[in-house]
Amino acid sequence: MENIEELPLEESGNFPKEDRVKLIVLESDAYNELLNDFIRLVKLAVRDAKIEAMKSFSDPAADWIDAEEAKKILGIKSKSKLQELRDYNEITFSQAGKKVIRYSKKSILEYLERNIVM
Repeated sequence: MENIEELPLEESGNFPKEDRVKLIVLESDAYNELLNDFIRLVKLAVRDAKIEAMKSFSDPAADWIDAEEAKKILGIKSKSKLQELRDYNEITFSQAGKKVIRYSKKSILEYLERNIVM
């Protein structure tokens, strides 16, 4: 990007140097190249995020999360609210033993979708 030229603004002395605005001028070709690079990077990031999301749904074991992660996704802090959601069959859970409870991430996301307020 050797086509970038920095033009200093008038030195008025009214503002500290770090607060002064700098105007950056780009030739249209350099601007278009920068914009295309940005768009390409955003598309790659979106693609990678979709791939990661698909991995978690295609692997059944990745769907089961612990109480802390479930509370984080739901935006709650108390175990009693999780208990309430289990009691009313709002979210799917699995209990292996007395204390080992896992929650279906998919069912939590579905619960959130069902409860969108518009």
